[in-house]
Order: sequence, then structure tokens, then C-alpha cells
Amino acid sequence: MMLSSLFVFSAGRALLALLAAVLSCGVAVYGRGYFEGGTEHRFFLFCSACFLMSVWGTLFSAEWLMFLVFMEISTVALFALIAPKEPGVALGYLVVQLAGAALFLAGIGAVEAGHGSAFVGPVPKDALPFFIFGLGVKAALPALHFWLPEVHGRAPAPVSALLSGISVKIGAFGLLEALGVDNSAFMAPVGAVMALWGVLFALAQHDMKRLLAYHTVSQLGYIVAAIGAGSPAGRNGALYHMAAHGLFKGMLFLCAGVIEKVYGTRELNRLGGAARTLPLTFAFFLVSAAAIAGLPGTAGFASKIMVKSALGAHPFVAIALLVANIGTVMSFCKMGCFAFGGEEKSVPRPLPGIRAVNAGMLPLAAPLVLFGIFPEWIPALLGAEGPVFFSFAKCGESLLVLLCGGSLFLLFKKKFAKGEKIAPDANILAVKANAAVDKLIAFVRRLQGGNLREYLLATIVSILLLLLLM
Repeated sequence: MMLSSLFVFSAGRALLALLAAVLSCGVAVYGRGYFEGGTEHRFFLFCSACFLMSVWGTLFSAEWLMFLVFMEISTVALFALIAPKEPGVALGYLVVQLAGAALFLAGIGAVEAGHGSAFVGPVPKDALPFFIFGLGVKAALPALHFWLPEVHGRAPAPVSALLSGISVKIGAFGLLEALGVDNSAFMAPVGAVMALWGVLFALAQHDMKRLLAYHTVSQLGYIVAAIGAGSPAGRNGALYHMAAHGLFKGMLFLCAGVIEKVYGTRELNRLGGAARTLPLTFAFFLVSAAAIAGLPGTAGFASKIMVKSALGAHPFVAIALLVANIGTVMSFCKMGCFAFGGEEKSVPRPLPGIRAVNAGMLPLAAPLVLFGIFPEWIPALLGAEGPVFFSFAKCGESLLVLLCGGSLFLLFKKKFAKGEKIAPDANILAVKANAAVDKLIAFVRRLQGGNLREYLLATIVSILLLLLLM
């Protein structure tokens, strides 16, 4: 429904806007206990409010150019939140996002050149690669996800919750709109690769927040697979899982933030016993872990049922998602066992704002349980007829996945307990790119050093290059 020439409304957009509001309000309350100074908390509130407004602007934009502008305002807001603690990580995040935005802008230009206007919706095939790569950076598509583990892992916990819970969904929503129904079938196997790749690298992590970051990639795989279903059911499944993932992943990052504040570390091999020290945080962890594992009675169960119900034409993708879900159970058995179980290995420090951080997680936990008990409410909001959620087969499959994942974790628990080096992934591309840039800068500095031989060499090389080009 067009509200004006600039803005448009739909139930799916409203669902994601509501998610952004709930998560932003939750992290605002959480921030009162997380940030140590009043000035720091006020700065967080200001930037997170700017972020929320820009997300709403992105979601309700009627034209792709406005979508891009609002999306990059949200990027700048997150950059400002990361920079005080991690300036290098923040700068890398900004550069990568702006590079994706440049590709996205090229695609918008191609659409406007051919059609005179670029309204948010399916785009022509000749412009589609620019949209896929441009938005794919934000949505962490395979190989384009290289920035995500480092940024999500090192940002402050409330910022990680906004990044994983909302920001990456903007890219996924953009892909959903740009691909439409007719051009999206190739995305289903891409989603399967993302789900498996993310969970595989998550299992290899011993840093809590990097583990959660890789699970962002994995859970985005469900969304991308649903987009690839190329049907209204796939679209509704993608929107449902975007909302559910925003809630449970946001809460998982907030739980990790509490543990890091209290114990001063994110390393699982240095943690233990947090269930006794932080019982309410442990309860929130159990709710969010159950949701990401897709257990009955949680919104994650319902959203995954919606996604898998849409993949009837892609049975192998559905099987890949099932395997990935077993790995998800293993990952959160690992996090729960080593962080919350056993004996304490680090001395806990008092957290004066513990009531505020727990109060901030309550608005996220409540809808996870509410929509888990009444899963048909979201399809009704989207104007769709949902599948039968609580069938014997679907509940049995979920419990079987829990049994398989838990058993495999217990079988390999000793291997998981060992500390590990960071497994090489696509982020090695960023490392190599930084090294190449450093070498180039060093070379340019040498050319400016006043050495006549180097100036002559540069001149001769330039002349030869010009002759070759001619």
C-alpha cells in the first residue's frame, strides 16, 4: 500500500519495523546496566535512536535510492557505536559497507537508466548482479560475510545485538524485494551453503561472540533458502524467520555481554559456573537457545516450520537445513555447558546494573514464547494461511534433532573443550587486502622520499605502460 510517492506500507515491513522497535527498546534498557558511565549510555541512546529511525526509513521506502540512503545512515550510526571501543574494527566495517553500497548504487543507476524510476520491488536481470553483491555484503552471503565475525565478535554486546538482530536483516529484506518470485530459485542452495558453513565454523569457535556471529551466517541461510523458494510461502517464511532470529539472536548476544562483564572474558575455556552466579541470565539463555534450536513452544520452531514448508521443491536444501540444525544444537550445548555449567574458572565481578541488563532481555524473551505458543498469529498478520505447526511429525523431528545434537556434543565433548586457534575463513581476504594496502602505502611513501633513482624508475614504468595501452 502506497502511503505517498516516498513511502509504502505492507504487513511484512510492519513486522520487521516492530522487531526493530522491540529490540531497540530492549537494548536501551540493557544499556543502562551495561555501560559504565552516564555519558556513554546517553551517546548509545542517541545513536541507537538514529539507527532505529533509519531502519524504519529503509523498510518503508518506496524507491531504491531512498532505501540505500536510509540504509547507509543506519551503517553510520552503528559505526559511531563501535568506534569508541574498536576504532579499527569500526573503520573496516564502514569501508566494507560503503563498498557494498557503491555496488548497490550502480544497480539502482542501471534500473533508472532503463526504466526512468526504481521503485522497491523486483529488478531487471541486467541490474540484478549489482543488487545481489551490494545487498549481499549487508546480508553476509557466502564469501561476502568476511567482515561479520570480527565486527559482531568485537563490538559491544548491545551493538552486536543490533547488528545481528536488525542490520543484517535489512540486506536480506532488500534481496527479498529485489529478486521477487521469478529470479530467486538459485538462492535456495546458497541458503543451504550458508546454513552449513556458518554452523561448521561456529562449532570451531571458543570465543562466545564469534560463535554467535557465525550462527548469524547460519541462520541467515534459512532466510536466503526461503527467499529461494520463489513463492509467497517462501516470502512469509523468510519474514517470519527474520523476526524470530532478531529476537533470539539479539538475546543471545546480550547474554554473552553479561557473562563478559561479570567474568572479564569471552573465552569458553576460561568460563564456567555462570548458571549459579547469574541464574536469571541463564534462564534467558535457555529460552533463546531453545528458540535458535527450533524447539516446540518457541518462535524459532514456528519460523523454521514455515521455512521448511516452503521448500517442497528443494528437498536437498531442506535436508541441509536439518543437518545444520543438529550442528546448532551442538553449538549451544557447547556454549551452555562451558559458560554456565561446571565450576567457575574465573572470579566473578559484581555488576551493579544486573537488574537493568536482565530487564532489557525480558521484552525479547516474552514474544519468543508468546509466538511459540501461538505461532499462527504471525501468518495471520502477514495475510497468509500457515501450516499445521504442532503435528506429531514436526514436534517429533524437532525433538529428534535435539537428541542427535545433544548426543553428538556429549560424544565429542572433550574435543570441544580444547582451546583453539581462529579457524581461517573468508576473513583471510580482509587480512590479505590490508597487507596489500600497507605495501602500496609503503611504496608510495618511498616515492615521496626524494630519491632520484626511484623517481626515474617510476617515470620509465609509467611511460612504458602508456605505450602499451596505446
